[in-house]
Amino acid sequence: MVERTDAWDAAALRRLKNEVIGSRVSKVKLANGGKLAGIAALLVAPHATREERILAANILGSIAQNATPTTLLAVLQCDAPCLLLICLGSCATEARHIQDPVQAAVLGRYLEAIVRALRAIMCSVADQIGYSPRWGLGNEWGYVSMMGSKSEGLPDAIHLPEKLDEQSMEQDVPRNVAGSSAVKIRQAIAAAWMPSVPESAWIHRHEDASRGERVTKAAKTRKDEDHAPSMAAPPPDAPYTEYEAMCASLDEAEALAGCDAYATLTWLCRSTISTLFDQKSLFLLLGALMVASDTLGDQSKCKSYSSSELPTLADSKIVLGRAQAFSIVGAVCEILGACFTINGIENYTSSPMGTRLRFSHSRTHQPASKTSRADDIARRYHSFLRFAPWDNPFRADESSLSPTLEAPGYTAIVTLLGAAESSSPRVQEAALWLLHGLLTSCSDIGIATLLELYSTHGTKFVPAIKNLATQSRSASVRLVAYSCFVELVGSPHAPVSGSWLMQGIIALLETPGDIQVQACFILARLVRCQPELQLLAAEKYSVCERLSRILDRTRSLLKFSSTSTDQRPLTQVDESVVRLHESCLTALGILATQSDIMRRRILACSPTFLQSVVIPSLSSRAVGIQIAACRLVRALSRTISILRTTFMDADMAEHIFALLESNPPGFLQAEALAAICNMLVKYSPMKNIALQQDRIEILTRHAHCLYGPVRFNALWAIKNAVWDCESATKRRVIDTFGWRYLAAITSSSDSCIQEEALGIVRNLTASHTEETVCEDIEMVLSGIGEDHLLGVIEGVVWSLHNDAATEQAAFILSNIAAGSDRHRALITDRPNLVDAMCSFLQHRRETVREAGVQCGFNLGYCKAKKTRDGHDTVQHRAVTRLCAFGFDDRLKALEKDPDPNVRNRVRDVLTRI
Repeated sequence: MVERTDAWDAAALRRLKNEVIGSRVSKVKLANGGKLAGIAALLVAPHATREERILAANILGSIAQNATPTTLLAVLQCDAPCLLLICLGSCATEARHIQDPVQAAVLGRYLEAIVRALRAIMCSVADQIGYSPRWGLGNEWGYVSMMGSKSEGLPDAIHLPEKLDEQSMEQDVPRNVAGSSAVKIRQAIAAAWMPSVPESAWIHRHEDASRGERVTKAAKTRKDEDHAPSMAAPPPDAPYTEYEAMCASLDEAEALAGCDAYATLTWLCRSTISTLFDQKSLFLLLGALMVASDTLGDQSKCKSYSSSELPTLADSKIVLGRAQAFSIVGAVCEILGACFTINGIENYTSSPMGTRLRFSHSRTHQPASKTSRADDIARRYHSFLRFAPWDNPFRADESSLSPTLEAPGYTAIVTLLGAAESSSPRVQEAALWLLHGLLTSCSDIGIATLLELYSTHGTKFVPAIKNLATQSRSASVRLVAYSCFVELVGSPHAPVSGSWLMQGIIALLETPGDIQVQACFILARLVRCQPELQLLAAEKYSVCERLSRILDRTRSLLKFSSTSTDQRPLTQVDESVVRLHESCLTALGILATQSDIMRRRILACSPTFLQSVVIPSLSSRAVGIQIAACRLVRALSRTISILRTTFMDADMAEHIFALLESNPPGFLQAEALAAICNMLVKYSPMKNIALQQDRIEILTRHAHCLYGPVRFNALWAIKNAVWDCESATKRRVIDTFGWRYLAAITSSSDSCIQEEALGIVRNLTASHTEETVCEDIEMVLSGIGEDHLLGVIEGVVWSLHNDAATEQAAFILSNIAAGSDRHRALITDRPNLVDAMCSFLQHRRETVREAGVQCGFNLGYCKAKKTRDGHDTVQHRAVTRLCAFGFDDRLKALEKDPDPNVRNRVRDVLTRI
């Protein structure tokens, strides 16, 4: 039963606010009682007073703070973020016309309440489906979990990079915690929001004949309601009217009606992210940022402009106190910083029809285009860059802006830099993390643009950040300033050296508490793909030994034991200790990626490093620690001598395979499979141990998984398993794997899966010995089907879509060409394949050219008896076919190929053909 909005008055709302603040039990009870819809409806109900709206926003924000998944679901089913954004739009409309100073001050309180509530909701949304680069994973996700630095005890089934935490929805509280269905909840909100619109209008809202009339009526009703100034009609450039916004909300609820709670929550989180970064919503938030920043300092001193007497850039009539301004600036930065790099519904694979996104597209008669995640993030970045004072929805009127402001240069990022230079460390930190997100998301051209901007105080980008890194009294501010520069290392615009950054980060690495956690993660990002910095960290700063000492301390606090699985419940463990252990393992894993010397140095930090640190971490109940340990094992396993000695002694394969059966398939299992891939390489002494029949069955089961990263890594492991091994082993593995399934995925529409499937076929057709060449090829052709396999190869080569798959297909042809006369004839009798081999010689990828040369070498060689004229029949026919397609001419052109492997093979093939 949904609570009516008229059941709440200001006094009742105050009592409820005091009840829920700090009480998780009260929050869950309120969400489960079906009362959230009535509270959310107060945000837009015409009869609600300003004070009631402020209290409703405060309550929703309190409930969303550190929300469990099911409590968050209750908030999102009410469409609370969208309602708050609509309130923000109404606030901007009022700000342009308000005259009464008292009302202007109340409007300031209202603005603060809206933004703070949005911050709590959006940070919880980001925590549910995103990943924090500053906090890692721990027991849960990063941002919200670390706000209190204590575990909330949520289950640890986690998937990356998109969280799919179905178990948490099952184990936290009952699935019906959110009360009524989203459709009923949103219908109740619609009735409270637009009482003049009959219920039948919502039911028949898709009938275009009456739609315009209903929209007009709804707008007229809002205009006549003088007692609700906050519900003023939206400006003409609004993406859609309030009535249409409600229609979109109901469409979304109906589309999700058949989904379970976990799928619904995941969808609603992504939908909310998309709504937030719709340009209208984003500009409202950036406008609020500018209004609040304007209160904190004179913005007319920006060096991007020639005049020194410009009017206030925000020019809003809202009255804010200094504390309110700091609160709003910090909240907006935290909202956008937490969500900026998280994917919305634009690229979500399970997009049901009738969603808010599709609704908005249908209004403009544009199809819902498929864009990549990178494109989507780039769009958000450019929206930041293009926002200027004249785009501010809170400004009073057009004439208030000086013509000087028409000059390019003043963007939201300028205001953001000004916030980073404010006097509040918390605001500085929030602004810098948002800048960090922008830096990680833009191209080299975008970085160059950023570095040329000035702050509102007249400081250029690099000096502003460098001053904070070296002079701030707050260790948190210094750390995030260093982190901003870390994202520029390796780019042509890097303003500081890696060694300078290393010195500053190492100094903070010894700072106890949450700073140490972030410093480890930032250090890991600094040295990734930077061998010289990895060596500097190890040699000059003894980072391996430092991290090992920290791990010894955290291990004792976490009560890890190599023999006992008795660990304290997660709720009794300080979350920051969990994160610190994870961050140290992560940094060591990065340091171990490229150097045998570094891997041995890590293991030399302690005589029992694997037994006392790594293996217990693999069995931890904190998924972040498990994943970091898997990544460290994967890096260490790149050294064959470590596989042959240390890993064998520790029985590492058993511990890694145990992870594959401990939880439903997720990102943890994907990381475990990545480590197993290295144990199955050609020279690994652990290969036979990993290829026991029960373990082959485990790999096979995960290769059939629907979760992409798990399936991909399992296929990679199967590919390594059948490389350069005996025919009997190949048959045993693939018989378990399934020939029919292998044939199916060679035609997969997923290019990555198809590439791995062809890689398996390539290794199956590559014979372990010369005596088994024909046997292995025949096994594959009979198992998959000759026509199917050769048809797939033709399709891959001539689709010209995937160079990696083309490379696998080229080597499969080369392997088949090394078989019997019948196998060679299968190739030469198909003109498309002969033409394909000629195309290989001109391919942009050197490995494909090498495979093409190898094809010619194998086709030109034969052991069969020669005919009376002295020519081998198959060899002669193959060479003739190749030359007819111009293979020999293209081959001669490769005598000066830049790749030595190609050049060396060309001479041998020319001799043969």
